[in-house]
Parts: sequence; C-alpha cells; structure tokens
Amino acid sequence: MQVTTQAGKTVQQVKEYDLFLDIDFTGLKFTGKVSIDLESSGDVSLDAVGLQVLNVKSATRPIPFKQVGHVLEIQTGRFSGTIEVEYKGKVSDNFTGLYKSSYGDGYILSTHLEAVQARKVLPCLDHPAYKATFKVTVRTNADLSVISNMPIESEKKEGAKKTVTFQKTPKMSTYLLYLGVGKFAEDRNSHGKTELYAAYAARPKSIVKTEFSFEAAQKVLDFYEPYFGIPYSLPKLHQVAVPEFAYGAMENWGAITYREVLLHVDKDTSVRARKAVASVIAHEIAHMWFGDLVTMKWWDDLWLNESFATFMGHKAVDSAYPKWTIWQDFVRTQTAGAMGRDGLKSTHPIEAKVHDPEEIEELFDEISYGKGASILRMIEAYIGPDNFQKGVGTYLQKFRYSNASGRDLWTHLQEASGTEVNRIMEAWIGKAGFPIVTVSLSNGKLVLEQERFLLAGGVEKHTWPIPVTMTVDGKTQRLLLDKEKAEVNVSNVKSLKLNVDQTGFYVVYYRGKELQDLVWNGKLSPLDKWGLVSDAKAFLLSGHMPFKEYSSLLARYEHEEEYLPAFEASDQVDLLYQIAPGKMADTSRRFQKSQLKILEGKTDENSSMLKGIVAARLVLLDEAYAKEQGAKIKDLANVEPDMKVSVVMGYARSSNDYDGLIDGFKKSTTDEERLRYLQGLASFKKPELVTKALEFALGGNVKRQDIRNMLLYATANPDGKSATWLWFKNNIERLIKMYEGTAQLSNMMRAYISIVGVGRAGEAESLFNQHPIPGADATIERLRIYDRLAKNITDTS
Repeated sequence: MQVTTQAGKTVQQVKEYDLFLDIDFTGLKFTGKVSIDLESSGDVSLDAVGLQVLNVKSATRPIPFKQVGHVLEIQTGRFSGTIEVEYKGKVSDNFTGLYKSSYGDGYILSTHLEAVQARKVLPCLDHPAYKATFKVTVRTNADLSVISNMPIESEKKEGAKKTVTFQKTPKMSTYLLYLGVGKFAEDRNSHGKTELYAAYAARPKSIVKTEFSFEAAQKVLDFYEPYFGIPYSLPKLHQVAVPEFAYGAMENWGAITYREVLLHVDKDTSVRARKAVASVIAHEIAHMWFGDLVTMKWWDDLWLNESFATFMGHKAVDSAYPKWTIWQDFVRTQTAGAMGRDGLKSTHPIEAKVHDPEEIEELFDEISYGKGASILRMIEAYIGPDNFQKGVGTYLQKFRYSNASGRDLWTHLQEASGTEVNRIMEAWIGKAGFPIVTVSLSNGKLVLEQERFLLAGGVEKHTWPIPVTMTVDGKTQRLLLDKEKAEVNVSNVKSLKLNVDQTGFYVVYYRGKELQDLVWNGKLSPLDKWGLVSDAKAFLLSGHMPFKEYSSLLARYEHEEEYLPAFEASDQVDLLYQIAPGKMADTSRRFQKSQLKILEGKTDENSSMLKGIVAARLVLLDEAYAKEQGAKIKDLANVEPDMKVSVVMGYARSSNDYDGLIDGFKKSTTDEERLRYLQGLASFKKPELVTKALEFALGGNVKRQDIRNMLLYATANPDGKSATWLWFKNNIERLIKMYEGTAQLSNMMRAYISIVGVGRAGEAESLFNQHPIPGADATIERLRIYDRLAKNITDTS
C-alpha cells in the first residue's frame, strides 16, 4: 500500500529501523545513526524536527540530501535497500521528544513521542501506518540504566560508558518507541510468562511503592487476555514512573510511562488516588492490544484508540475491584465530561479530519476519550456484551501487527451481532453534538422527538439513530429512534423512565408535571437518579429549565444515600457556588453539611472518598468547620487518607500560615502529599496569599505537570477568583511556552478559566485575541454560558 508522507513523496514499505543513539546525559545532547530498510517508488522523504543531519549514505555510497523545514529530502530515485543517516540533536526542555524530566536536584531522560514527536529523536516516516521493527542500541554513562520497549539483549561496559542493545521489537508505529535513561530503581514481578517491571527515578527520600501497581496490572491482564482471546504479545512489560510528564500516562508498547502519582500507593494513599492508579493502568494496558497490536491508519481515528482503552479500562477495573462500582464513576466523569464539551457549538465530531500534524494534539480531549467510550457503551448495550466481545476478538485477530480504521471494527461488530452497527456508528462518529429527546404524553401515546442539544440554548434540527431504552411500569422496552419523531403506544402508565441506566448518549426532557411525576414513581437505580439530575444541570445551563424548577429537583438529593447521585449533586452545588458564590453559599453549605453527616456513618471505600471531597468543599464554606479540621494539622499522619486534604485546607483557611504550608510542601515525600499542600496553598481566604502561592508554583518550585492542579484548586476557591484571573492573564505567554506541543493549556482553559473568567467575558475575549490559543473559542463559549447562568441565579429571588 502506498502512503503519502507530509512531504508528498511516496514510500511503499518501511521494514526496519536500526537505531544507535549516543546520549550525553550531562550535556543534554545526543548523536544518532539510524539504518532504515525501505522500498521507495521515488526520492525518499523522512520527517525530522530539531535534528541536524550530518550525512546520508547507502552501503558506503554518499547520497545527496537537504533539510527543508521539517522534512529530510534524500535524492535516492527509485530505491530498495538500506539508508543510513547520521545526525545530532538536543534533549528537549518541554514534554516532547527525548526530554529532561526533573526531580529535586536530579533528572532522568524520557521520551514522549505521541503523536508526531518521534521525528525529534530520529529521522523516520512518522506516520502510524508505517509500521516497522526497531533494533535499538544506546550508549551512555556506565552508572545509568536504560529502558526501552523490549528486554535487554546485551550490555557492554567501556570505561565510564556502556552500550546497551535491546531485542528487536515486533512491527509497530513510530510513536510507540520508548527510551528512558537515568538512575532508576526497579522492582520486579511476573504474570504468566510475562516479566513485569516497575521503574522510577532513584533518590534518597522518595520511594515509589509499586505493590498495588503490580496487583492492578496482573488483575487487568487476567481480564484482557481471555476477553481478547490473544495473550499479551511482548516478553516483558515495564511500568515507568516519570517525575515530570504532561499527560497522565502513555502506552509505549512494553514500556508504559506514568506520572509518579499514578504508580505509587501506600498506607497514606486516598481511595480517590488508588482508583486513579488502577484506572490509568487498566487504560494503558488495554492499549497494548488496541493501539499497539492493532493501530489506527491515521490520526482521524485517534478516538478509536482512546475511546476503546477508556471503555475497556473501566470493564477491567470493574472486574478487578467490583466494590468500587466503577461504571458509576464512568458516567459522572467520562459521559458527563463529554456532554459538557459536545454541548458546545465549538465541538468537533468524534472522527475529526486531520490534515496537519499540528492539529492532532487538540484531539486529545473529552470527545476522543469520553464521548467515544460512551458511544461504545451504548452500542454494547444495543448488540449485547457477548456479541460485542466476539466482534472485538475477530477484529483484533484480523488486524494484529497491522493498521485498521473504525469502519473495520463496526463491520466486525455488525457481523457478530447481525444488527446494523455500521449505520448507527457512522452517524454518531461523523456528526458533532448529541440529541435531546423530548417526551410528551398525548392520547395514550408517548411522543418522542429529537433535535440537537446546545448548552448555549436554541435548537438545531438534526437526527441520530438513537438506541432508546425505556422502562414502562417496570418493564423494559427498546426502539431505534432514527427520525425526528416517533410514537409509542402506552396505556394507563404508572411509572416511566427513558435511557435506562444511562447507556445512551442523549439527554431526556419530560414535558409537563404529569410525566415528571411518573418518572419519580418508578424504582430508580443509582445510574437513573444520576441521569435525572445530570440532565437537569444541562437544561439549567441551556435555559430549558428555570432556576427555581432546577432548585426544586436538586432539593430531592439533599439527603441522598446513594454514592453516585449524591456525588453528582455535590458537584453541581459546588459548581454553582464557584460561578455565583454570593447567591449560592448558603445552599451549598447546607447541602455539603447534610451529605457529610450521612457519609460519616458509612465505611465503604466509595463513601470514604466522597466524604473527603465533601469535607474539602465544606471547609471553603464554613469557618467553624475549617477551624475544626485545621486543628488536626499536628496529627495529620493519623488522619484517614481521604480526609487529609480537608485538614490542610482547613488549616490554610483558619491560620493564613503561608510559610508553614510551604514548609509542609517541601518536606513531602510523595506527589499526593505535595498536591495536598498545594490545594491548601490555593485555599487561603486572603487573595494576596493565593497570588503568592500561584507565583510560587510557576517559579520552578512545583512540577510543571502540577500547575494544572494548582489552577484547579484556585478555581474552587471563590475568595481567590480575581487573583487567579490576574495570575493567568499576566502569565499567559509563559503558560503557552510551558505546554507547547501538548493540548494541556486548552484543556485547562476550558475547565477552569471558563469559571474564573465569569464576569470578565469581554476581558477574556480581548486576551485571547491578543494571544490566539487553540481551544480559546470553546473556553469563551463556556464562559458566556456560565456568565448567563450566574446572572440568572443572581436575578432569581
């Protein structure tokens, strides 16, 4: 198959990269030599960024070349054989390519090559469809360890240097290559014939405890291997904790990288953090099949990698840790997060057309992860779990060590189930947005109508093939609503609920009090209760539901006993408090107090986690409670893990002891502990202390990856709102540079600046006009929606 490179040349096949890197660990530079076995129908073009090519030859014959922009043009003519390229480059100071990942006074070097960053490490055809084998050899300081995708084949010391050669990889895409160089501590375990390793930067006062990460990896491998019908394909699997990392983790085949906080679990680790560790491990290991073994043809189908890993990750965690009821977390985070993004006019289809590699990073968002995973959950519910598993298995078998598209998967699911999966999936992935289904009762018939839902208000006439589920008087019915309007015969209905267990990616509006009462007459699962209040929030934001009506519905949840609906209601009153603090403080305080009282009588892990979150929210609302929690700071070691953050925040609120919290931060030995102190530092009542804390974070004292957390924490504190806005405004150029090459800044803006900027929409628009940033349009749109709601709340007596 001919595939076109960015330079427009055609290359028929790449068979192998034989890569030698000589890494100057201290000088932060490298020289490289790569031999590429390929066939070309014309001159060869390779992707190369930030590399100085020294010479190119085939056998001993020099070949003319030139570097034009980001392309290395080699004048081969029609060619079959091996090209050898010698070059040199520098270690990156941002989060891409081969970069410096710092901790305290030391650092390691680590690669992050997704999506198109392999070209910063070696000249290559940096395109997912150009799969090839890799032979990797690294020369560096003798006292350092080197990690790559495959096990070490040989290691030879030469004085102060050593050369490490790795076994050849299977055929894989360039973005999955991995190299880690530094002083690593390493723990070992196994799963069947697979050697398992956990590696982290070795330093005196900070040890990453890896027992739980091994347990989680073993449990999810136990789930995936029989589910997919294909054993894990490589001889070993490294899980590498990287001190500084833009993303949460990366699925390099055989050498997954994680933030340290996502591998470390000890006695002081909160349930929230433990869930995150298991969930991210499950997500990344799912990629070993979906993404690594079978890879998308081009980045248009990035969502297929990420959606599938998100969906399967939740399946694996649910199997491994059933008490966590992880599917309840899925709808609250993945489905709701995706709807919050997809309800904007400035959204994009799941399958987004990618023309320029620069566009790819912006696709790592709630649509590619959460919406795609929610659509997979919807289609699994439609065709049945057994048919879904069968279709996935045949798909993986057919395309292993190769490339595929979303359409290939739909075809296998359709063949396995005998249903029209192709038609349904094509409609959902190709169209931006999602539907609102309006239900009304007329002459013994339920009338269902659909159109596109928009958070900004207004309507757009669109239709989707919606697998609608409903319970009528306790009995489940199904239909495919694929036109604007449909009618269902019913008689003398006593109870009704659409979108059973929230498997569908749509919102439901029940028109009229009679219908709304029928919904509450039925036996509602926690997922159903969540759906009702989640949809109500969407209707409040869009103007479908007046604030008074929404408040009446929310009041039903004030004494809620179930984990998921209680969590959602707490989230919502917290958001309303953040955007309209003056009006919502009393309601929020009353709600969080009521929930805390209920949760204090429960001991299960989900309740412990929610109790810690509710307590942290209450600390910002209740001075007496802040003082009570803050008084426990001297005995923090003995406070239950999920409650520790409320103690640190309570101490900040009641003491204004900036220096004491900075001292606590500096003495912390784990990332979770450090993050607790950062949350305290962002929670002061005095705005000038919040400013001081934000400046401290940006002054090189805090991991760059944790600046996002700092912004999250400051956004939750209305007392620091103006200070946070000014800090963002004054430092926008530094933040742009810091997160260059990643989508982190646009994600941060969408989530937090849309709240901090309430009341400053014009100022924000002006700022983004001066500093055009991808994702600014979505931030402004969401900000205007929140602005309108804040005014609505304030105007409501």
